[in-house]
Amino acid sequence: MEIVCSTDSCYVMQTGIMLTSLFENNRGESIRVHLLHNGVAAEVLSPIERIVECYGQRIVFYEMDEAHFKSFPIGREGQNTHVGASYATYYRLFLTELLPPDVCRVIYLDGDLIVMRSLRELWSLDMHDCAIGAVPDSYNNRPDPYNRLHYPQSMGYFNAGVLLINIDYWRRNDVLRLFFECASSKADRLSCHDQDILNYVFRTVKLLLPLKYNMLNEYWFDVRHSVVSWEFDSQIRDGQQSPVVVHFTGLPKPWFSNCRHPFKCEFERYRAMTPWRSNKESRWGGVAHIVEQMAKRLLVVSGLRGADIIETNKYVKPKGL
Repeated sequence: MEIVCSTDSCYVMQTGIMLTSLFENNRGESIRVHLLHNGVAAEVLSPIERIVECYGQRIVFYEMDEAHFKSFPIGREGQNTHVGASYATYYRLFLTELLPPDVCRVIYLDGDLIVMRSLRELWSLDMHDCAIGAVPDSYNNRPDPYNRLHYPQSMGYFNAGVLLINIDYWRRNDVLRLFFECASSKADRLSCHDQDILNYVFRTVKLLLPLKYNMLNEYWFDVRHSVVSWEFDSQIRDGQQSPVVVHFTGLPKPWFSNCRHPFKCEFERYRAMTPWRSNKESRWGGVAHIVEQMAKRLLVVSGLRGADIIETNKYVKPKGL
């Protein structure tokens, strides 16, 4: 099994915890990790290397030259701010230039997620000559991404945090050239960085995966508060019962003390298995965030708004947690 992930110096701990969850739930698999980074010091990456060795798996490090990414927009007005000024989100676009020729497909995993079950079924899926397999994003039913990228809403929009990638297809079709063309022609429209590029370039050649393979923050809401079409209700319930991957797309992230995600306890369980087990958690959000949360609670208490104005009240309580 070939796994790809990207990191910079700010996401080493999260990547290490994600890999721990992967290895814990895929014992008996032979896994090779391809980790893309921007020159993170060897001593900073060494805990990840020790984790991989502890589970008897393999890892290859790829140091990225960020000069290659200057054509890709970052930090522009209107872009999502969660990646800051880091080009790390774009690294995976260069996989055809990086991976050895014996690698025909990979599973890409973001750093802000945990793997809860075996990935064998996902790894073995028939891709039917599609370029990529991915889960519909929680924005899938909103017009925004289609209006920005100029393609029909009927084609759908996926989240790029978990990807089954057909590297053979990428090589045959010179997709890196297509990525550069998209970055150039739509530079002022790429609010979601490489996720937008991947969605546009592969809009007609993607395989949609069940939601259980990438349970986004909004997919943990009770279906009464669903942000996607009713057609996904059964998939949401199935994912809530038996998630394969839990993706912490909301804020605060689970490494902050004020995170209320129902799977924060699982994140903590895997962190306890790593060298970061004793890291002290800080609180996410400044004064403005605290004031906003207090105002919402006041509106609920006064009866002016329903309890669902507070996002954490929308969460289901998964069985067994």
